[in-house]
Amino acid sequence: MLDLAEEVTGKKALPGGKRELPGFRENVIYDEEAACHLRPLHEMVMKGTGEFGKEETLLFLLSYLIQNYGQPFESCIPECRQEIEKACEYMDAHFMERIYLDQICRCARLSKSTLLRAFTKEKGVTPYRYLETIRINEAKKMLSEGIPPVEVAIRTGFSDQSHFTNYFNQFIGLAPGLFLSEYSGKESQKNE
Repeated sequence: MLDLAEEVTGKKALPGGKRELPGFRENVIYDEEAACHLRPLHEMVMKGTGEFGKEETLLFLLSYLIQNYGQPFESCIPECRQEIEKACEYMDAHFMERIYLDQICRCARLSKSTLLRAFTKEKGVTPYRYLETIRINEAKKMLSEGIPPVEVAIRTGFSDQSHFTNYFNQFIGLAPGLFLSEYSGKESQKNE
């Protein structure tokens, strides 16, 4: 928790090496927005979703809680356009692999907290959502080429076909198999 708090706040150990957790004004909060950050994290943990998404969601939740209920910390987001572009290039090149937030941060040379806040400000989506969008777009191309959904799931970096199907359905509004049959139906009509 100390490492996460330091990551989110940007505050490092005090002189003498003493580390402190942030204090909070309230022990129990009733905040719908905090719940909106917590629900997806809980679902990811229960479903065993990949580490990148869980870590990103946890850092956003902690950042929200510390900003709104904890000790104040520097909330200005630095201008990081070149670093964000490096992060995007990394995800574009490695979308088919299991990617961790640490890898993207090393490539962009940013802390996790800075990357998450600056990326979201610059691109309008979180890094994890950006990566999933790349994967879904590649999946659409592969499905339109007639590649079976199970193979597409593997080639696009999803942990399994169920994970792929859930995300594809969420983004596109159709299961991959239905997309494949819809697309192949339109292609055969064009050829006639």
